[in-house]
Amino acid sequence: MSRRSGFTLIELLVVISIISVLIGLLLPAVQRVREAANRMSCGNNMKQLGLALHHYHDTLETMPPSRLNSTGPTWAILLLPFMEQDNLYHKWNIFFPYGSQIDVARMTPVKGFFCPSRRTALSAGMSLSGDLVGNGAAAVHVPGALGDYAVVIDPLGHDAPQAASNVTPGGLPVRAAFQFGTGTRFADFTDGLSETFLMGEKHVPIGKEGQGWWDCSLYDGRYYQCSARSAGRMFPLTNNPQDQAWKFGSRHLAVSQFLFGDGHVRTISTSTNPYILELLSIRNDGEVIPGY
Repeated sequence: MSRRSGFTLIELLVVISIISVLIGLLLPAVQRVREAANRMSCGNNMKQLGLALHHYHDTLETMPPSRLNSTGPTWAILLLPFMEQDNLYHKWNIFFPYGSQIDVARMTPVKGFFCPSRRTALSAGMSLSGDLVGNGAAAVHVPGALGDYAVVIDPLGHDAPQAASNVTPGGLPVRAAFQFGTGTRFADFTDGLSETFLMGEKHVPIGKEGQGWWDCSLYDGRYYQCSARSAGRMFPLTNNPQDQAWKFGSRHLAVSQFLFGDGHVRTISTSTNPYILELLSIRNDGEVIPGY
C-alpha cells in the first residue's frame, strides 16, 4: 500500500514560524533602506531649490523675499519659473492677494516642495486652516497647497527688516537670509555663503498637517509662519513628532537637513547647540562659528 508524502501540521507550523522570524528580522532593514532613500531624495529636493535660488539671483541680482507683501505670494511662488514650473507661475497674478488667486494657482502642489519621509505632493492634500481671508467673524479659510521646506528668517521669529535681533560691531542690523518685501544679495552674506542657512525642513507636529500656524499653505504671504522658520536659542531643532512648537525639524531620525548659501545641503543633528544654529542663521554678524 503506497503512502502519501507531505508536510505534517507541526512541520507546516515550524516553517511558518521560521518565515515569520525572517520577515521580522528583514523589516527593520527594509525600513532603514527606505528612509535612507527618502532622506537622499529630500536632500536632492533642497539642492534643486538651491540651484533655483542661485538662478533667481543670477537673473535678478537678488534672492526672493520671504514674501512679496503682507497678502501676496511667498518665495515659493516667486521661485517657480526657476524650477521649470512656468505654467503654474503664470496662473498667478503676483499683484493680487493670495485669496484672490484662482483655484489651480493656489491648490496645485509642487513635488519638489515635499520630503517623502513625511508625505508627497499626491498624499499631502490642501491646507485645512490658517489661510484666512477677511477680518473678524467674516474671515473664511481659503485652502492652498502645502510644502515641507521653509526659508530662514530672523532668530527672533520675524521676517520684517525692522525686527532684527541685534546689530553688528559696525552698527549694521543683524539679518537672516530672508526678509519681508526685499530680497538679499549674495554680497550681503558677509559671514560667507557656505556658513549661512538659506532653508531647512520645517517641523510639523503629528496631527497638525495642513493646519496653521504650523502648516497652512506654502504660498500664502499673509501667514509667513507656514513658509518660514527661525533657528537659534529661542527655536532649537526638534524631531519629536509630538512637539507643538514652531521650529525647524523633520521626520528623519535625529537629524534635519539644511540648505546653505553656497548651494550645499547638510544634515544637522537635532542635538546641535542652539547657539550654533543661531550663528548659522545670521548672515552678517561677524562671529566665529565653532565646529558642529
